[in-house]
Amino acid sequence: MKILWISPFLPYDNVDHAGGKVLNYFINRFADDRNYEVRFVGLAWPKEYESFTLDRKLKCYVSFYHDHGIKKIMRNLVDLYSQRCPFDKNGNITAEYIRLCIMRSLRRLKMNGYEPDVIILHWTQTAVFVGDVKKIYPKAKTVGIDEDVSIQVVERKYGYASGLEKIVWKLRLKNVKKAEIAALNKCDLVIVNNEKDKGLLEKYGVTQPVKVRSVFYDRITLGGSRTDGESGQDVLFFGDMGRPENYRSAIWLLDEVYPLVEELGLRFVILGGRPPQELKDRATDRIIITGFVDDIVPYFEKSFCLAAPLVLGAGIKVKVLTCMAAGIPVLTNDIGIEGIPATDGKEYFHCKTKEEYAEAIKRLYEDPELAVKIGEAGMKLVDKTFSYERSFEEFKGWLKEL
Repeated sequence: MKILWISPFLPYDNVDHAGGKVLNYFINRFADDRNYEVRFVGLAWPKEYESFTLDRKLKCYVSFYHDHGIKKIMRNLVDLYSQRCPFDKNGNITAEYIRLCIMRSLRRLKMNGYEPDVIILHWTQTAVFVGDVKKIYPKAKTVGIDEDVSIQVVERKYGYASGLEKIVWKLRLKNVKKAEIAALNKCDLVIVNNEKDKGLLEKYGVTQPVKVRSVFYDRITLGGSRTDGESGQDVLFFGDMGRPENYRSAIWLLDEVYPLVEELGLRFVILGGRPPQELKDRATDRIIITGFVDDIVPYFEKSFCLAAPLVLGAGIKVKVLTCMAAGIPVLTNDIGIEGIPATDGKEYFHCKTKEEYAEAIKRLYEDPELAVKIGEAGMKLVDKTFSYERSFEEFKGWLKEL
């Protein structure tokens, strides 16, 4: 089977965002299977391309998000309407530059006689171009992978906004609903990360088959004791700090929760690359803003809980699964536990207010046995419920059925 995989992001080892890890795992599994001939069309930032090795396995066609000089200016001009104008038909969730780069690569492949059996459009940012893709390859089956339901992402940003900004987000939300549902209904198969997202899409009007596959998450094995000495002094929050849903959550955690437990002498560790200056400005000897690190394991080993008071985002949070799988107790809210069938007080602690986060942190810090109990329960839940190995086999079956 010939698979053409299209993505606005680059798959590579140690990619620092959750969706990139999912893409990297599944495309490599298909590339290693002799029953599939896989090609990749995507985009990359010049710096991250240095880490790209997939082209050693399969044919790749990568365009660049130019980040300096006249090429950056030209890219920004091309994207001015699609990224800034609230009347954009796709609600500003994708970019015209992405569409132009993808279509250029597909036309070249077509001219060279390449005919895929299946085209996978990964993320809504590319799925909305399914109509253009079908004009070039009308016979190919198309699969839309929704890492996050964009409607829900925009819906939450609309709820978070105020004043004139809220009016703009309302208009974007209207356009995103039309664009995302119309695009997915043109696909032959839709894949999401959890049953909740499947239900949302069906509620919004997706009539094509929707399948659920497990996300990929890092399996981290922590050595030594989880309850004594230096290994249990840190409260952890991690993710790509360049994304608003992460750095805004981290700022809320530091401003609202840290003062309530400061007397315990704990360290709050904000782990992740691209932290904005307003986050860096909060660093002290007890508030650690790491920036990008090559190895996250030492930070996990020194943490006795993950506090994730997420204010934006949608879909399963890989950071939550990663910590649960490592045996680190998780404190989070409705957004953070979304799509994960965990029980409050058994496999994690559900927190909404700053007082609830502070109380949960104090309980876990003062009761190491409770921390171990919650951590072990979370680990068992993840092992039982989220098997990306099983999902790969199911994924292959879905493609054969098309």
